[in-house]
Amino acid sequence: MKKLLLILVLVGILNSVYAQKGKIHSASSLARAGDLKKAKELIDKGISHKKCIEWPKAYYVKGVVYQFIYESTNKDYRKLSDTPLEIAYDAYKKCINLDTKGRFKRKMYTYYNNLRIDFAEQGKKFFNEGKYDRALQSFKSVLEINNSKILAKNRIVDTPTIYYTALTAFKLGKYEGAIPLYEKVLKLNYKQEKCYINLSEAYLKIGDKEKGFKYLHEGIEKYPNDVFLLGELINFYLFGKDYRKAEKYINAAIEQEPNNIIFYRAKGTLFDKMGRFDDAVKMYEKALEIEPNDFISLYNKGLVKYNKVTKHHRYINDRVMNNYQYSRQIRKVLKEYEELIPDFEKAHGANLNEIAPVIVLKEIYTKLKTKNSHFRAKYKYYSRLKVEMESK
Repeated sequence: MKKLLLILVLVGILNSVYAQKGKIHSASSLARAGDLKKAKELIDKGISHKKCIEWPKAYYVKGVVYQFIYESTNKDYRKLSDTPLEIAYDAYKKCINLDTKGRFKRKMYTYYNNLRIDFAEQGKKFFNEGKYDRALQSFKSVLEINNSKILAKNRIVDTPTIYYTALTAFKLGKYEGAIPLYEKVLKLNYKQEKCYINLSEAYLKIGDKEKGFKYLHEGIEKYPNDVFLLGELINFYLFGKDYRKAEKYINAAIEQEPNNIIFYRAKGTLFDKMGRFDDAVKMYEKALEIEPNDFISLYNKGLVKYNKVTKHHRYINDRVMNNYQYSRQIRKVLKEYEELIPDFEKAHGANLNEIAPVIVLKEIYTKLKTKNSHFRAKYKYYSRLKVEMESK
């Protein structure tokens, strides 16, 4: 009797194992027949059984089912999983780890080859949607698959994916991860102009000015007419206070794009920093000849003149002791302030949401309000406007 019970128990266990493995086989057949909903239900149930947890085929079939879900043109099937490729890839890797005899290596070649294409497609989709975290993971998966043992005989150097992995990491601020990838892309002669720009910026972001500077100059040597590289060099020298070199590259940029107001603005900023205020104003006026309502040029032009007047005002307050001379000089200064009004009012009109010209106008009218009722009214107007804008 005990022997019979033992046999029955063993038969029950075997039936249970066969039942679970039967689900795996059925899931495989259903997936190939196109019934992905039922295939997913069976593989999810069958693979969780303790007798299937260490069975390579279960993970192979799971990978196939979930990869088919991603590749399906049926919208309902695509909704069966939010991360079908990631699940498929994890399942394939598990199968490889368990498959000590290499029985599935040959079978998996086609699926791996398609999987890298699927991940590349998904990565581009997430990248275009601004979902950079998921795009980066997708691109990294492509690179991993390209270097896997499964594709060892037909390994490729996927330069575009290496580039987009670098670019995505760069956009996420993961500069240390982006740098070696960009350097690899440079060696592969792909999108070099962009690589030089981003490599330089990445090194500067992590505090390595020497390498940042190196890649900027290498880029300019190879692409002397590239305005983006010129722009980066301009910023590098301008904010590094090497004004002579900054002017050199600004002039080169203007030669390449004589109607680009950005470079005239940059030259205006350069001259302002050098104390060449009249030349700075001329550069902003040159920009305004091209775009008359450019807010930045309007405001900066007015600000250079305003700073010059306030400097004159401080000089009188500090140095002129004679009352008669002081009164006479102050009248001149007030006249200079008055002459600034059109510049800042035009800047205000060019961008009604920007508070900077409102602040300056309020300061100017504060100094002029005792002259007449018109200036007093203007002072009250800009004072109220400044408060309203600050409260928003």
